[in-house]
Amino acid sequence: MTIYSRSALPMLLRVLWLPSPLSRPTQQLEMLARYIKISGAVAFSAAALCSTAVMAVEPAAIRLGPLYMAPTLSVETSHTDNLFRSANDPKSTLILTTLPRVETWLQDGNNTYLLGYQIEDFRYSSSHEDDFTDQQVDGKIHHEFTARHAVNAYARFYDGHEERGTGLSEGDIADLIDEPIALERLGYGGDYTFGANASRGRLNLAYDFEDLEYTNFRDITRFRNREQDRLGGTFFWALAPRTDLVAEVRYYDNAYDEVSTTDAAGSRDSEEWNYYLGAEWDATARTSGSVRLGWYERDYESNARDATNGFSWEVSVDYALRSYSIFNLATRRFSQETNGLGDAIDAEEYEASWQHDWSGLSSTYLRVLYGNDDYTGITREDDRWSAEARYQRRVRRWFDLGCGYRYEERDSEAASLDYDRNVFFVEAQFSL
Repeated sequence: MTIYSRSALPMLLRVLWLPSPLSRPTQQLEMLARYIKISGAVAFSAAALCSTAVMAVEPAAIRLGPLYMAPTLSVETSHTDNLFRSANDPKSTLILTTLPRVETWLQDGNNTYLLGYQIEDFRYSSSHEDDFTDQQVDGKIHHEFTARHAVNAYARFYDGHEERGTGLSEGDIADLIDEPIALERLGYGGDYTFGANASRGRLNLAYDFEDLEYTNFRDITRFRNREQDRLGGTFFWALAPRTDLVAEVRYYDNAYDEVSTTDAAGSRDSEEWNYYLGAEWDATARTSGSVRLGWYERDYESNARDATNGFSWEVSVDYALRSYSIFNLATRRFSQETNGLGDAIDAEEYEASWQHDWSGLSSTYLRVLYGNDDYTGITREDDRWSAEARYQRRVRRWFDLGCGYRYEERDSEAASLDYDRNVFFVEAQFSL
C-alpha cells in the first residue's frame, strides 16, 4: 500500500522524467502520476520504481474529442548466462522482450481519468518452452471534489506468468516443470484525503484488494491462491511549510483459498498490523525524503504457526547535486508472504541509486541493492545482491536508445538456491 505525500512526489517525478519541455498531453500524464498510486505493492523509493523502467520518451498524444490517447512501444534484446537462476549447469539464452502500451485519458481541470492496456511478450532463443505473452488492463482516477477533499481509485487485471526459477519454481523446481507458472492477478482500491495541501493537518484513508490465482500446475499451485485486503490510515501534521510529521497504521488480511492436507502446520491465513511514526520533507531544492519507523505484528489462524513481530522501517532520502543529478538512498524492513517455503519472509533491503542527465539528450542510471530474507517457520536465510547500470540516449523526442547491464546474486543456506546471473541488454523506446 503506497501513499504518496506532497513532499515525496516532486522528487519522484524528477527521477522518472528527464528534464525537458513537456507538451500539454505529457503534462497531464505527469499530473496523473502525482496523485495516483502506481502500484498496489509497496514502492518505498523512487529508485525502486526506476529500477524496472525509466520513461524518457515524450508521447505526442492523439486528440479524440475530449480524450487523449498515447501509444508507446518498448523493445529490449538481452543476453543472460543463467536463464533459470540455477545453482548448477546454468543455461544461457538471448531474450527479445516487446512491450506495446496504449493509454487513453480525460482531463477535467485537476481531475484525471485514465485507461491503459499493455502486452509484454517474451521470446527465448534457447528455450521456446518459456516463451510467454503477458497482458494487463488498468484504470486510474484522480478526482478533487474541493481543495480539502480528494479521491484516488484504481483497478488492474494482470494475466501473466512467473519466470522459471522465480517465485514458486525457484531452485531445482525450475528443472522439474516444462513451462513457466501462469497466474492471474486482480487488484483494485483507492484512497481518500481530507485536508488541503496548505492545511496544518491532513488525513488519508486507503483500501486495496488483491486476488492472486495460479492457472497451471494446479495440483501444487492451488494451495498458493490467495486474497489480500489492505487498509491504511495516515495522518500528516505540518511541522513547517515543507515538512510533515507522519503517523500511519496499516492492516493486512491474507486468506488462502485451500489448505493442503500434507501441510502439518495447517492454514496460512494471517493478519498483520504495521504501526509507523516518522517525517517527510522537501525542505530545499537539494534534499527531500521520508522516514518511517515502527513495529509489525503477524498472527496466524493456525496455532501450529508461530506469530512474529519486530522492528520495521521505511526510509528514502533524495539528494540533488544539481537538478539533473539525483542520488537516492533507501532502506526498509518488512514482512511478506512466502514464495513456497516457511510461514513468511522477514526481509531487509538497502539500496543506493544515482540518476544523471548529462546533456538533456543522454542520461545514466546506476543502482545497487542488498537484501536479506529470513524465512520464518523453517531454517533458511538468504543474502541477495542486485545491480544495474544503464545508459540512455534521446535520438528524437519520440525515440530513445539505451543499453546496460544487470546483475543478480543469491547466497542461501539452502545450497540449491544459490545463483548468480548476468544480463546485458540493448533497448529502444518509441512513441508518436
